[in-house]
Amino acid sequence: MLRRVSVVGFFCILMLLGNKLAYSQRTTANLYGTVKDATGAVIPGATVTLTNELTGGQVSATSNEFGEFTAAFVPVGRYEMRVEVRGFKTYVQRGIELSANQQIRFPVTLEVGGLTEVTTVTAEAPILQSAAVQLVDRFSRLQLNELPQGKRDFTALLDLQNGVRFDKQGLFTVNGLAPGGMSISVDGVDAAGDPETPSVSQFQGFNIINVMSQEAIQEVSVSKGVMSAEIGRTFSGNINVISKTGTNNFHGSLFETFQNEVLNAWNGWTPQNLRPAPIGTCVPDPSKGVTCKKTPIRYNQFGGSVGGPIIKDKLFFFFTYEGYRNHSSSIGVITVPTPEMKAKAVAAVPDYKEVLDLWMNPTDPYVAGANSSTARYVTNLRQNDNHFVGRGDWQINPNNTLAGRFTAGNPDQVTPRTPPTNPRVYTGTTRSANLTWTHSRSRWTSEARLGLNFNDTHREDKIHSDYRFPGIDIRRDVTISVDGESLILAGHTYTIEEVMATTKGRHTLKLGGAYHAATPGRYDEEVPIYRYANLNDFYANKPERARYTFGQPRYYGRAWDLGFFLQDDFRLRPNVVLNLGLRYEYYSTFKEKDDKLYNPGTIANALKVPAVFLPPDSIYKTDKNNFLPRVGLSWGLGKGQKTVIRSGFGVTVAPHNLRNFSSLVYVDESIPFRFDFTGSDIARLGLKYPISNQQVLDIMSKQDVPRGYRVWEQDSPNPYTLQWMLDVQQEIRPTLVVQLGYVGNRANKITMAHNANYPDRVTGERPFPAVLTFGYDDPSDFSYYHALQASVRKRLSNRYSFNFNYTWSKAMAIAQGDFWAGNNTRVQDENNYQADLGPTDNDRTHVASADLIYDTPFGNWLGTSTTLRRATGWVVGGWRFAGILRANSGRPLNVVQRSAYEFSRPDRSDGDPYYSAPDPGYYSQWYLNPATFIRVPEGKGGPLRPGNMGKNALRAPGYWNIDISIVKSFRIREEMAFDVRAEMFNFLNHPNLGSPEVDVTRPLFGRITGVTSPRTMQISLKFVF
Repeated sequence: MLRRVSVVGFFCILMLLGNKLAYSQRTTANLYGTVKDATGAVIPGATVTLTNELTGGQVSATSNEFGEFTAAFVPVGRYEMRVEVRGFKTYVQRGIELSANQQIRFPVTLEVGGLTEVTTVTAEAPILQSAAVQLVDRFSRLQLNELPQGKRDFTALLDLQNGVRFDKQGLFTVNGLAPGGMSISVDGVDAAGDPETPSVSQFQGFNIINVMSQEAIQEVSVSKGVMSAEIGRTFSGNINVISKTGTNNFHGSLFETFQNEVLNAWNGWTPQNLRPAPIGTCVPDPSKGVTCKKTPIRYNQFGGSVGGPIIKDKLFFFFTYEGYRNHSSSIGVITVPTPEMKAKAVAAVPDYKEVLDLWMNPTDPYVAGANSSTARYVTNLRQNDNHFVGRGDWQINPNNTLAGRFTAGNPDQVTPRTPPTNPRVYTGTTRSANLTWTHSRSRWTSEARLGLNFNDTHREDKIHSDYRFPGIDIRRDVTISVDGESLILAGHTYTIEEVMATTKGRHTLKLGGAYHAATPGRYDEEVPIYRYANLNDFYANKPERARYTFGQPRYYGRAWDLGFFLQDDFRLRPNVVLNLGLRYEYYSTFKEKDDKLYNPGTIANALKVPAVFLPPDSIYKTDKNNFLPRVGLSWGLGKGQKTVIRSGFGVTVAPHNLRNFSSLVYVDESIPFRFDFTGSDIARLGLKYPISNQQVLDIMSKQDVPRGYRVWEQDSPNPYTLQWMLDVQQEIRPTLVVQLGYVGNRANKITMAHNANYPDRVTGERPFPAVLTFGYDDPSDFSYYHALQASVRKRLSNRYSFNFNYTWSKAMAIAQGDFWAGNNTRVQDENNYQADLGPTDNDRTHVASADLIYDTPFGNWLGTSTTLRRATGWVVGGWRFAGILRANSGRPLNVVQRSAYEFSRPDRSDGDPYYSAPDPGYYSQWYLNPATFIRVPEGKGGPLRPGNMGKNALRAPGYWNIDISIVKSFRIREEMAFDVRAEMFNFLNHPNLGSPEVDVTRPLFGRITGVTSPRTMQISLKFVF
């Protein structure tokens, strides 16, 4: 109750201060300027009015005694700027396109004359970022419309920027920092698709429409580097989506996008040796031999939008619907046991029959008596969704506007797994909404935002839902495994934010605060998994590890945070701007509604029998020292300030990833989330296939059974980063800017996962036999990043636009430099962390990208003849082309030696680890040279010592790809058109090689067994009005 009163009081104070201070920059633009006369003297008291050319909405400001004015909270759109003061001609500038998070300076020079006389200027907003050091990349509506995107997913464009790279499951790494450290927002409020993790997709990325339908997006901006103090709750960067609004003109669209196998190219590269072949999707048929055909793809994406005025210049609406139906298939290749192996195993242990029957028999030839071979099969993928977005805008009066948005979706998916008889079913629900109120006066402006975000995902494997027998995992001889789980992940987030701004002399002052609350919850249960070191142990039913995951009962987590900031953008000189900011963030301790959290807090407490737990409402100490200074300098050089030098330093902090706490929720304190039995405990307790979870609970109730409780270190401060940058921007022309800069950062106190009480390598016995091996998380990881980043940006003019970006970088960490629990790799040697310092999985030394949009002039070649234009214009005119080039050097390869010790590595000899094939472009036999890797001898507990092979010490083949789109637009009348679009991905059908097998214990070690997909194509039809 006290916390609620404090939060309400905090926002009441902010509202009372609103008549003096206010500011926001994530969802709107800020336009600064100085009003002068022809002699250079400043002009106070000038009225500056920005009028939206599509909605009639206005934002006003007045120049102060220094001639300075600030127009804050300007919604995204196209504007006319009018400057008026008695004794001077009225200054008018039209066609100013303003974007979210944009901070630009417009110098205004007035001519002596009467107010009725008008000086009209035609100029666009500058591309140069001269008012702040914050790095902001934007994707305009033009880019979202024209650049090729598979299945209309705008997130496919995000990695075109410098320093941004897709990781997995809807996460992006920004400038080498933790993928779990970004933030996702729509119209400035939280819009993450996962209740525990800031992801653009729902849990594990099973949905196709990420964040919001592309049809409802006006633009996307990405903030990174040394950010303004106004941006919080982010470690690495913020992805902000701005939704479309209605205007004074009714407008909308209808569209259909489809994919079909007849549009796609044959894959002329077989996965066995990567040599040219008629097709790479061939399935052996015992009666017909090898049959080669394309597998069916039936993908349809459809919908439309409509927007317009309810009351002209006052009230507007915009509505979008988008749905998809995907029924597609592909060829899968897996390792399977042979009938001989199955028969021998079932003869030894009849209970194996059900689980072994999940695997089909081999379809490829094999030597008689072999234990395993390969099978090719058709995988089936099913996906559906119905997605809605609605927005309303009300311009109450010139000083007050209100905007609201609601988004809803219901995606589902049935996806194949290994083996294909164990598919995984996802069903999801997503709802989000926000309300924004903007209030302005001549000297100050304020914006308040309320947000709600809800996501619910249910996931279940067929082995859990239908079969209910345990899974197996055979590590050697026959490398097969199967498991099954039932999972519910659901929760809300709430956001309340107030931001304010004013101009005092040469200072633009900013103040604000935000409250954010999260309520993630889970339910989880898994079938037991029995792991066998080799096939002989499997025949004897002697597992090396028996894992029983009792999971969590349905629980409801609670976490909240507060953030405050103060920012002063000080115009030190006409060409120098100093950005001074300070932010403070406080993150509460994670709690559970019914006190179901069990955390020993230290290894010592976990090793006690019985274990000692911290109080459930204080499972770790909160970090109260999150003061985050941010400083930047922008210096314009030369006449007109066409060259801008920027430098800055800033600190960011991240909340703990809430997924980390899910495995601290137990049924009760005697039943941990998971039991991993090894060594003598397995024999003593008689644990073997197919003992179930319930049977283990019965054993535990009658015997003294060791337990292992996961530990979250009680002294775990929030992860934080130190970021710095120096860059130079040069305007070549008003529409062309080049940029070159250095970006660096260091991240500290990053969560790292460990295994405690690990069995002895030689004897296989645990140091403390009364306690099982257990997981332990502490803030011992760190990362650092250095990069040279270059870019060329050409805004649309003369019928074309393009962007080019290049990054040379190095990202290093002990583990992965990530606190997301889904990326919690462990070190090889718990006694020597530094031995694992190496490139992160997302490190790419060289990354380059380019995109181009070209509106052809073919229609102009017809001359001025109206008859000729009408006769042939539909064929010759209206053609548009767009393309994307991506290229990067190879990803890191982490060579491992699979064993009871996770993330073990082998030794490496002095030879060349890469195989010098006679045809190195294809690596028909090997990519890595097996002769240069030596297995470390193993004892009963695992390898007798750590291997000398470094983490991520080698590199996979590089990658390059070209995607294109071709559009033919049929103009029906001035504001009505019908577009036919063809988009081709991997346009040149170039086979990028996959990564080789990196486990030295596997038969295919060192070989590349796959390539990227062949050219695929989608056709879109769109009616725009």
